[in-house]
Amino acid sequence: MNTSLQHRMRNRRKTAGKKGFSSVVGAVFMVLIMWVLASSYFVYTLSENNVYNNAVAQKNQANLDRLSESTQVLNTTYTSYNSSNVNVYAQIQNIGSSSIQFITVWLYVSNSTPWTKYNFSSLVNASVQGGSTFTLNVNLTVTGVNSYSIYSFSSWLITARGNTVALQQKISSSNVFISSQVTQGIGSISMDFKQFQYYDFGSGYVSNGTSLPSSKNSYNIPNSNNTILAVLLTNYDNTTQDIILNANSYVWIITPQAGTVKPAAWNIANVTNGKYINSFSTQTLQYGKSTMVYFGPSSPSFASSALPTVVPVFILLFGKTGTNDFGQNIPFVAFYIA
Repeated sequence: MNTSLQHRMRNRRKTAGKKGFSSVVGAVFMVLIMWVLASSYFVYTLSENNVYNNAVAQKNQANLDRLSESTQVLNTTYTSYNSSNVNVYAQIQNIGSSSIQFITVWLYVSNSTPWTKYNFSSLVNASVQGGSTFTLNVNLTVTGVNSYSIYSFSSWLITARGNTVALQQKISSSNVFISSQVTQGIGSISMDFKQFQYYDFGSGYVSNGTSLPSSKNSYNIPNSNNTILAVLLTNYDNTTQDIILNANSYVWIITPQAGTVKPAAWNIANVTNGKYINSFSTQTLQYGKSTMVYFGPSSPSFASSALPTVVPVFILLFGKTGTNDFGQNIPFVAFYIA
């Protein structure tokens, strides 16, 4: 074998050795890259699995916290105290162990037309500890609500954990009267005791067209003076019909006098545009609407020996509800007559 051939064979062996070494190095690098990728994916999978487990744990804890909220609504009142304003008052007892934060109150108002409105308000510092009682007292604007009609109210609270606490539903008017309180065993008509007033004509004669003097909000009634009494009545009849009062309705008082009974009465009267009209036909009390009803003019006319004295007062109302007779005696207050 000549020298040239031997030299070519040695070069071929060297080249083959280098290629083999390069293949081994490339394979090692590929294995390393695959190991790094696999390790990264494994670490990423563990991280995401931890995130998922933490999220599930937090969700489960949130559900447990939400389910642990327990409340009891003690009472609820609604007052439509002026146009488009409703006051919601309630007491909510936290009967659970964890604290509760109320974040929103919703109010839904409807009447018989049908007519529905609602509004809501965010609450600030509305938290209650376990076993304590939270007092809600909030005013909400509800367009269309007035102070003389009857509405159905419902409302609810939303907690920070997403629970809904329903407050008691009520049928109410401006004086927070509930229809069931009036119609079950008491009657269909309520009286606003704070709105009682009378008009004192002194010893003057009250004729047709006489203008009423300034009213007085007092239960001290002068003896022997001509007076017209005025009471604010509201029809809460559970049939929602108007009540028509006739002339057999009057305010009646009675007092013992020297061993005998001495009554006095003010007949139901017609007052139109602030003037006394000496004719009377009927007085309509529309359902759900407060109406000022007048009685008189009259005077107690008790003997001076019986004065001063306190007497019981009654409002005797008689008329029709639809085609049926209607009669009700409203236990009134007491007059002090001097």
